[in-house]
Amino acid sequence: MLISGCIRRSLTIRTDPARALVYVNDELKGKSPVTYDFMWYGWHRVMIRKDGYARVDDRKLLTAPVYLWIPLDLVMELLPFPIRDRRTWSYTLAPTPTLPTPVPPAVTPPKTPSTSDKPSTTFPLLPRSTQIQTKPAEVAPTPAAAPSSETTPSSGEPAPPTTESTHDDAR
Repeated sequence: MLISGCIRRSLTIRTDPARALVYVNDELKGKSPVTYDFMWYGWHRVMIRKDGYARVDDRKLLTAPVYLWIPLDLVMELLPFPIRDRRTWSYTLAPTPTLPTPVPPAVTPPKTPSTSDKPSTTFPLLPRSTQIQTKPAEVAPTPAAAPSSETTPSSGEPAPPTTESTHDDAR
């Protein structure tokens, strides 16, 4: 019977600073530096979290080495010794900026009126207001009354009402 080897794939993820939580494809792999065996090449989502540092979200491509391409991979699987594919990714975490605690503005007492606060130019509002109040109101001319159907002759007697027929009486 033939003894065949196998291919071992491992990925190590290191961070600066160490001891950050490492997630690969939404699965917790451990605290950095972490090494685990992977099965598939291709795209992988990496998320790294540590208190006091900005979270890292990344997508990385793990490409297969040439000797594992089809049809070479069949030959490599049949070799009598193990083949290792070791990969390492490194990340540097950025500290989150600490914002200063906002200080409320100092409360200043309201200003009291003083002679230095008064404007140098005064406006004569009081004399103008008394002038407007004491001046007689100008009477606006009244509009002429609309002529009525009853007109008064110059003698002062009212004129008899006139009736107009709108329909024909000669039927």
